[in-house]
Amino acid sequence: MYWLVNGGILMYFIVFMSILGLYVIIERAIYFRVNENIDMSRIRPILRNAIEKNDIKGAITTLGNQKSSTAKVIKEVLIYWYKTRSTNVETLEEKAREVALAQVPKLERNMWLLSVVAHTTPLIGLLGTVTGMIKAFQAVSLHGTGDASVLASGISQALLTTAGGLFVAIPSIIFYNYFNKKIDDQINDMEKGSAELINYFRK
Repeated sequence: MYWLVNGGILMYFIVFMSILGLYVIIERAIYFRVNENIDMSRIRPILRNAIEKNDIKGAITTLGNQKSSTAKVIKEVLIYWYKTRSTNVETLEEKAREVALAQVPKLERNMWLLSVVAHTTPLIGLLGTVTGMIKAFQAVSLHGTGDASVLASGISQALLTTAGGLFVAIPSIIFYNYFNKKIDDQINDMEKGSAELINYFRK
């Protein structure tokens, strides 16, 4: 409460940004924990064995029980191949690319909000620093420098908004980069998984 009272109106914007950033961090953490926490390296041998036995329905059923983006891409390619029996590599690659592109927005959902929080909050803190110092110098010009308490309010506002902005921005930047790494890993896994399947059909 002390920070809100002494940090000025900009501190309310920083608090709002912190709530927004926390929401995105929790939402993305839950999404990746629930949907993208599958080790496809354990599933690939099962799929390979099913495909080699021409048990395409079994492979599709196995993939249907998985929520990961990679599993969805491979499943859709298998379904497409099962329905069309097309061995045209270019067509299968196009289907894999189409499904993968549909998964990317799910992976990147709300990431732009976290980016806004990470990059905007320090600027709000800096703006608070500037306005706080302006307030302090205005107080000096009106009352002189004889009383240190005249400067206290403006300097306090400047320091509190700076600290508040950094407290929010630093974890936001850390989690933004962390989630981006997970997104890149999932995209690479989708590409690798679909390439392995299409190479099997290529043989």
